[in-house]
Amino acid sequence: MVQSTRRQDMTRLAGITFGTLLIAIATNGILLPNQLLSGGVNGIAMFANLVFGTNISLMVICLNIPLFILAYFHLTKKFVAYSLFGMLAFTFWVEITAGIVLETNEALSVVIAGGILHGLGTGLIFKCDGSSGGVDIIAKIVNKYFSFNIATISLSINAGIIVISLIYFGIDLSVLTILTMFVSSKIVNFVLDGVNRKRTIYIVTTKERHRIVCEALMSQVNRGITIIPAIGGYTQNEKSILYMTVGVREVAKVKHVVSHADPNAFMTISETFQVIGQGKGFTLPASVD
Repeated sequence: MVQSTRRQDMTRLAGITFGTLLIAIATNGILLPNQLLSGGVNGIAMFANLVFGTNISLMVICLNIPLFILAYFHLTKKFVAYSLFGMLAFTFWVEITAGIVLETNEALSVVIAGGILHGLGTGLIFKCDGSSGGVDIIAKIVNKYFSFNIATISLSINAGIIVISLIYFGIDLSVLTILTMFVSSKIVNFVLDGVNRKRTIYIVTTKERHRIVCEALMSQVNRGITIIPAIGGYTQNEKSILYMTVGVREVAKVKHVVSHADPNAFMTISETFQVIGQGKGFTLPASVD
């Protein structure tokens, strides 16, 4: 058990190390030469480097010191330890990769290459349940005590960085910064969720017809279904809720089957980013879209 935990910790540290390396390459090789900023504390340090010539690594450490002091008293020690490792790894790689410049002549190449590299690095760090400090610490503390959404907090801070970029570097570079952040966020989502996105469907039908709907779906769609007993809030009639997860291309078939089996059924469909565990139709690789 101890050996397994130690192996997991080493894997996480290796992932964080490689993720911070990718972010450092994106920072020194693409973003800084084109006067673009990333988000969070790293973006503030990059701005100070471009405008005042300060050292990025030193600035990142200085900005993170008060944040880590707060984190020590308000967040879990394990999160603080991994965040500290991520922050120090990033500052180390920034110094090592200082001479690397990826030649790009087109704005589109800058946005895509910078966004992909930065997103891959950030996504890998998040996938290892780590961080590089900065905004992540602020967001977690505020979320813990005030229940603000972490993504909203990060977006607010990044909006301030974009405003600073607009003032000092003009609208053209600010737009490129926004686009780079957008590409990076999409890559982060791809790394965390992959392409295995599904749809979760709730079907509310009568107690008398739920068996007909269920059998029709299982025979024609070949997915597992969970039946949940329910009572209508207005009518107080007994109902059944059918819960199932399907591939994106199977949604149309589900709607067709349900409409024929019970034209009065109520159905909601929502996006599902990750499917974990064993369920009929998702255990075989050939069944995954």
